[in-house]
Amino acid sequence: MINFSLNWWDYIALFSILFIGIPHGAFDGAISITLGYTKKLRLQLYFILTYILVSCVVIILWYFLPVITLILFILTSIFHFGCGDLDWNKSKFYFIGGYVHGCLIVLGIIFLNKIEVNSFFEILSGDQLSLLWTSLYLGLFFWIIAITYICLNYSKINISNNYIKLALSISLVVLLLPPLPAFAIYFCLIHSFHHIRRTLPILVDFMEKQKAIFLMIIFSILSWVGCGIAFYYLSNLNTYPDTIIKVTFIGLAALTFPHMILVDGIFRSKFKI
Repeated sequence: MINFSLNWWDYIALFSILFIGIPHGAFDGAISITLGYTKKLRLQLYFILTYILVSCVVIILWYFLPVITLILFILTSIFHFGCGDLDWNKSKFYFIGGYVHGCLIVLGIIFLNKIEVNSFFEILSGDQLSLLWTSLYLGLFFWIIAITYICLNYSKINISNNYIKLALSISLVVLLLPPLPAFAIYFCLIHSFHHIRRTLPILVDFMEKQKAIFLMIIFSILSWVGCGIAFYYLSNLNTYPDTIIKVTFIGLAALTFPHMILVDGIFRSKFKI
């Protein structure tokens, strides 16, 4: 693996991901209340332990199967980001459109910055990446098929002007900026904004806004403490750039999987948002 250094804008991007982007997922504690997981102590403990268990399983899998876990993380991120920016519905176009939109962000950043992103992949999962890149090209192939399907069924799909503006904005960010700043801008300013805009009105129907924000702060602090512990441990084994890349993205994966199960699998489908 070739040693490399991060630029100042990369550090700003990573800082933003950790301290501006991650807190949107910290509303999961408040979301658990809306789903009834705090009505009984048993349910509350079940939610907390399951959330932690899923995160730990992701970290363990990343240690033993780093390439496969990275592939799964990229795939889940595509659907999580893609569907997260769209209004929820049960139609097949929702998931196909979510895949198309998610690939615009994730595969767009990867394939427009292959050399730099490959360096990140090597830090995260080692240098045996043939399976990863084969999977990414396969994902790109399915993206083209999905876009073709959307175009052939254009008359059946309601594509708003707001979405067109959003897609164009994301495209410009992905095209013009380096990979980490591009992802940070999307993650912090678009994905997080859409998540909070959808969830907060539901949350305030079950609790005071101040309580939801308080829970978000508590869960954010716990996440940052976990990142701090990981950073301390990994800094003894890796260079500083490698350490912060691992803490950011493996930590993000550990939080994304339980967050996606809770939000995309349960919360959004229940409240139709």
